Amino acid sequence: MPEYNPKNEVAKKQYEDALLHGKCRDPKTVKAVWNSINLFEEFTRYADFRTLDADQAKAFKAWLEKKVNKNGDSLSIATMRSTLQSLREFFEWLAIHPQYIRKVDGRAVQYLRLSDNANRAGRASREKVPPTLQELSKALTAMPSDTDIEKRDRALFAFTVITCVRDDALVSLKMKDVDAQRKTVWQDPKHVRTKRRKGINTRFVSQVMPEAEEIVLDWLKYAQDVLGLKSNEPLFPKTLVENDASTMAFRANGLSREHWANAQPVREVFKVAFQRVGQPYYHPHLFRKTVVKWAQQNCSQLEFKALSQNLGHEHAMTTYNAYGDLSVDEQFQVIAKIGAAHAELANVPMDAILQEVARRTSK
Repeated sequence: MPEYNPKNEVAKKQYEDALLHGKCRDPKTVKAVWNSINLFEEFTRYADFRTLDADQAKAFKAWLEKKVNKNGDSLSIATMRSTLQSLREFFEWLAIHPQYIRKVDGRAVQYLRLSDNANRAGRASREKVPPTLQELSKALTAMPSDTDIEKRDRALFAFTVITCVRDDALVSLKMKDVDAQRKTVWQDPKHVRTKRRKGINTRFVSQVMPEAEEIVLDWLKYAQDVLGLKSNEPLFPKTLVENDASTMAFRANGLSREHWANAQPVREVFKVAFQRVGQPYYHPHLFRKTVVKWAQQNCSQLEFKALSQNLGHEHAMTTYNAYGDLSVDEQFQVIAKIGAAHAELANVPMDAILQEVARRTSK
């Protein structure tokens, strides 16, 4: 059985260039598309892309439903949905390619689609319960801060609480991106890996957890005065790992002057922090939901808009839709209290109301 089709490889490479340079897609996105196309070739045994027809498309969907992953589990609906979407876009592009025009059955492309019900099921997800502020405070308080590594870990936990910076952006921040005096962060898309490479101005939301702000400010001073980190060096440097000559084993030995390559070490820090106090692991992205829930109860409309921009959202409704969902328990509690404030006001004597109005207007 062939391991590749030369004609297909040429088309795939041209499509990769079209995504990277024509549509400016992220390399990670392009890699996922490439994997989807490879999966289709695995099914067709590397048949020429021009052989696509309705029967082949339907057979591929049936094959995809039976395929298992490396753990022996069936592919999720979300995985099948994204795979078919990537293939659909690829064949739509191929159908208008000068070398393939009128050679690819454009009608068959539409068969690379899940049913409407399956699509809805693929978009559904279980409720992700965020940590409470009390749980975050408990975990932060229990974090040690004796060594440089421990100081860094505690500071990045606190920094995430009061800024809600995404973890991939967090590991790419530099010292110069944070203004300790103004308590602000400039997420510069030139080097900070923000979502969709947006430039984001963020201010510490100190009201959420004042002790977290104090820890962050202490770290900024320590990093500059003691560690000697320069403006262009990482805000949270990765751990320096060296080989122990006596044991020939690798061990942590302070901090380096380099950025982490990705956010996985940050997540490990968070896992350990929560395990230390007997709490389940909360992904750092859930901190955004925690802060939004706090804002729903404590912020005016204007303040909520400011917080939304702090998170990098252009529209406040994006913040509401992404992080503002109530849990079922919260929904029931709010419903039960509807009208309670009005009922309390109704029991206040009119004389008392007039006296309060007169007092406030006389100021």
